[in-house]
Amino acid sequence: MEKLLYPRFLIVKDDFYPNPDEVYQAALKSDFYEPEHVTGFRSTEVYHPKGIKARLEKILGIKITRWDTDPIEENGVFYQGFAKGKRKEIPGVHSDEPYNDITAVVYLTPGIPLHCGTSLWMHKQTGLIDPVTPAAARKHKMKFADLKNQLEYESKDRSKWIEIDRAGYRFNRMVAYPSGAFHSATNHYGGSLKGGRIYQTFRIGVDWNTFKMR
Repeated sequence: MEKLLYPRFLIVKDDFYPNPDEVYQAALKSDFYEPEHVTGFRSTEVYHPKGIKARLEKILGIKITRWDTDPIEENGVFYQGFAKGKRKEIPGVHSDEPYNDITAVVYLTPGIPLHCGTSLWMHKQTGLIDPVTPAAARKHKMKFADLKNQLEYESKDRSKWIEIDRAGYRFNRMVAYPSGAFHSATNHYGGSLKGGRIYQTFRIGVDWNTFKMR
């Protein structure tokens, strides 16, 4: 279990891409798949426009120390998030690994309702807002594995969670947060690639000592 180093935050930046329609078209032309052991249809290749790393560093106010180009690491891949159809998915509350990364999401489909953004959550029973630690398991008099499994089992049951923050959906909006913080899509939308909830995810390693919001 890695030590959690990040401060909590939710950064929202509108008009992220100077050419969002071009990026959206690139997403529509991508090939998508779902890996065997994880949830979520994502593109088979990353999309890194020129200068995107420097742009993220400037907006986030932090030094990027790891910039992956392998699609399996989810840095720059496109995602589908549908509310109906054969690829319908109920957004589950989760943390991204490595926990001490930053996850940045860019909304790419025009015209989607505000309630299809991103939410940060607290587990109602335990009060946890970050990944399970051995200390948290001891506090709740549970085995670490049992507590972790409980949260995973309850991840799609919204009655078990309290929404503590939300960024609404807006075309070409970037939303960023610590990867470890419990989060999910607030709602998915649509049932096909054109018109459905399409977004891009960046998963980046950072030097928290350079974070300007501390």
